[in-house]
Amino acid sequence: MADIGIGANAQRVDGREKVMGKPLYGADRLPARTVFAAPVAATVGRARITALDTAAAERVKGVLAVFTYRNMDRLKKVDFSFAGGQAIQSHLPMQAPEVLYRGECIALSVAETPEAAREAASLVRATYDEQPFAVEMTAAGGTEVVQAKATPWFPDFVKGDPVPLIDAAPVSVDAVYYSAAQHHNPMEMLSTVAEWREGGLVVHEGTQAAQAMKMGLVIALGLPEDKVRVISPYIGGAFGQRGAISPHTILAAVAARRVGRPVKLTVPRAQIFHATSFRAATEHRIRIGADRDGRFVGGLHLVRSQTSRFDLMPYTGEETTSRTYGWPAFRGATTLVQLDTQTPGFMRAPMEMASFFALESAVDELAEKLAMDPVELRILNDAKTDPISGKPFSSRNLVRCLQRGAERFGWSQRKRAPRSMQLSDGTLVGWGVAAGAYPAYITPAIARIRMHADGRVELSVGAHEMGQGIRSAIAAVAEEELGVPAGRLRLLIGDTIVPPQHVTSGATGAATVSIPIAKASLRLRQTLAELAVKGGRTVFAGVDPTMTRLRGGRLHLPSGESVSVADIFAGARVHHADAEASGTAPGMSPDSFKQAALGKVAFFGPEFPTHVSFSYIAHFVEVRVDPLVPRARVTRMVSVADCGRVLSRRTAESQLLGGLVWGIGSALSEASEVDPRFGGFLNNNIAEYQIPVNADVRSLEVELLDTPDLMFSEIGAKGVGEVACVGAAGAIANAIYHATGKRVRTLPVRIETLL
Repeated sequence: MADIGIGANAQRVDGREKVMGKPLYGADRLPARTVFAAPVAATVGRARITALDTAAAERVKGVLAVFTYRNMDRLKKVDFSFAGGQAIQSHLPMQAPEVLYRGECIALSVAETPEAAREAASLVRATYDEQPFAVEMTAAGGTEVVQAKATPWFPDFVKGDPVPLIDAAPVSVDAVYYSAAQHHNPMEMLSTVAEWREGGLVVHEGTQAAQAMKMGLVIALGLPEDKVRVISPYIGGAFGQRGAISPHTILAAVAARRVGRPVKLTVPRAQIFHATSFRAATEHRIRIGADRDGRFVGGLHLVRSQTSRFDLMPYTGEETTSRTYGWPAFRGATTLVQLDTQTPGFMRAPMEMASFFALESAVDELAEKLAMDPVELRILNDAKTDPISGKPFSSRNLVRCLQRGAERFGWSQRKRAPRSMQLSDGTLVGWGVAAGAYPAYITPAIARIRMHADGRVELSVGAHEMGQGIRSAIAAVAEEELGVPAGRLRLLIGDTIVPPQHVTSGATGAATVSIPIAKASLRLRQTLAELAVKGGRTVFAGVDPTMTRLRGGRLHLPSGESVSVADIFAGARVHHADAEASGTAPGMSPDSFKQAALGKVAFFGPEFPTHVSFSYIAHFVEVRVDPLVPRARVTRMVSVADCGRVLSRRTAESQLLGGLVWGIGSALSEASEVDPRFGGFLNNNIAEYQIPVNADVRSLEVELLDTPDLMFSEIGAKGVGEVACVGAAGAIANAIYHATGKRVRTLPVRIETLL
C-alpha cells in the first residue's frame, strides 16, 4: 500500500487542524458590528395569521427590528431544486399571512446580542384562523399523485409485466414495509452570517451547494451575479440537509440589508426539524416470484412516499432495486402523498435506505420459504447485465462482496432455523445479511491548477468539505498526478469565487473531482514539457504528456531524463504555469455545465450511453436480543464494498464505518414522530430523536475491494459515502428475525415491536 498518492492510508490533510479546533466553519466568522437574528416558529399545523403582536418584542433592550410578513421585503420566488430551481423548497415563509405547516418561520427578531434576539422572539404573539391539515400518510387528508404522470422526467422502471409471472410462481412473497420520517441532526447548526459590502452580498454558511445558494440569493433579491459570493470552507455535517438554499439564508440576507449591519442567524435545534428538508416517510409493497430452485421470475416494487403540498419531491429508489438482481420482468413505480409539512429531501442513502430495507427483507423472507441460504439466493440471482436497459455494467463485484463478507463473518457457522442460536444465559443471537447498491453519478466540475517555481501548487475545483474528507481525496489525486505533497498544496473549494460549486451529494464528490484534476494535471505536464523545450531542453520536444511524471519537484521522462520545475521556469522566464480542465462523463451534455453554473442539479448516471454504473456492498450482522426485555443490540457488523478505485483509504473506510452507524440508527431508533392533532415533528431534539451513541456501536469491520472501474472514469473511483448504509437496516432486521422468529416490516425496530 502506497504511503502517498491514490490509495494511500495517509492521515487527513486537515485532520490535525480539526482536532485542535482551528478551522473556521461558515458562521464562525463574525465581522465587526455583527448583530443576531432569531426565528419565530408557527405553532399550528395550517392556518391564516389573523393578528401578530410584536410590540413587546420590539421593546426588548437591544432589539433593532422584528420582521413579519407585514414588513418583510417582497422576494422573488426561487424554484424547488427538483423543478429546475435552486431551493430546498419553493415555499418561502414570511411573504403572506398563510402558514402552510407547523414550524414555519412567521417572524424574525434582530438584536445586538443573541440573548436579546431570542428573548424578543419569545415575545411575538400570533393569532390564527386554523385550517384542517394532514401529516400522516395513513390518515385521511393526504393527496395522492402518480409520480410518472406528474413528473415525467422521473419515470417508472419497467421491464415486461411481472405480475402474471409472480402470480404463477410456485414460491412468492407479497409484503408491505414501512419506514418513518427521519432528520439529519448534524453537529453544526443551520447558521448563516450575511454581510453587505459596497452593494454586494457575502454569505458565510456551511452548505453542500454554494452555487445553488448564490443563484438562489441572486434570484430572490434581484441582484447581479457578480454581487453575490458564498463561502463555505467546512461543514460540520450535512448528509443531504444542505443540498440547496433554505429559507433562513434568504431571510438573514434581507435582515442584514435592512438593518445595515452583518447578521448572524442560527436556527435553534428544535426549529431545524422544520426549517429545512428531511427524509420522507415511505411505504413499499414488494412482490417477488421464484421457481422452486430459487430463480426469480419477476419483481414488483410499488412505493408511496411523502411530499409537501407545494412541491413534488421525487422518489427514485426503484432505479436501484430494479437493477440489483437479474429480474426477467420488473416494475417499479411511485405514488407521492402530499401532506402539510415542509418539502422532504435527501438524507444519507436518500431513497435506497428504505428501499433496500424492504427489498432485502423480502429476499430474506423468500429464502426462508425456499429453505435456502440467503447468501446463496442472492448470488444465484445476481444480475449479469442491467435488467432495465440491457446494457452491461461498467463493473459489478456484488458477488465478490457477498463471498468475501461471508468468509470474514464466518457465515458458514450459522444455523438456519430462527431462535436456534442462543447464549448460555438465554440471550437470542441472530445473523443476518443484506446486499446494497447505489447509483454511480458524475456531476459537472472544473479544476484549475497553478504550479509555482518553488513547487507550490494552488488547486481549485467544485467541491465541498462536509467532514467526509474530500480535501484528502483531492490531495491524494494531486500527489499522484503532480507529485506535490499535501503540505505544498493550497486548496480552494466551497467558494463561489472559483469554478462552479455544484452540489456535493449522492456520493459524487471524490469520483467527480478526480476526473478534471487528472485532466488538468495532464495539461500542466504538457505545458511544463513545452516550457522545457522553450528553455533549451529539446529532449522534451513532442513528448506524450501521459508518459511524463512529476516527482520530487522534477518532470521525468520514461528514458530517465528529468528536469526540475524551477529550472523549467527559469529557462522559460516564467514564474508559474496554469492548467484548466472540465470533468465530463460519457454522454454528458455541455448544458450540464450551464446548469451547474446556474446552481441547478446536474447529476449524470447511473445509465450512460454504453453502460450502467453502481457501487455495491454486502452487510453481515449479528444481533443479540434479551428474551425478557427484547431490545435488539447490534454486536457485530462486517461489510465489504465495491466502490471502484480507492482514492483516500482512510477517508473511504471512515465513510463506511459512519454508514454502518447510520444503519444501526435507521434500523433501531431513528424516527421523527408526528401527532395528527398538532402537526409538525414533536421529538424535535436529540434527547428524544434517538441517534446511536457509543454504547450502541460494538464491533464494526469494513473492507474495500479497491478494483478500479475504468469504464466509469479514467481514475476508476466510484462513490462510497451513500452505499455505506444501503442495506444495513435490512441486514439488521433480517438478523432480528433469525434471533427471534418475528418478522418486522416497520422501521425502526423498538422494544415494543418485539414484545
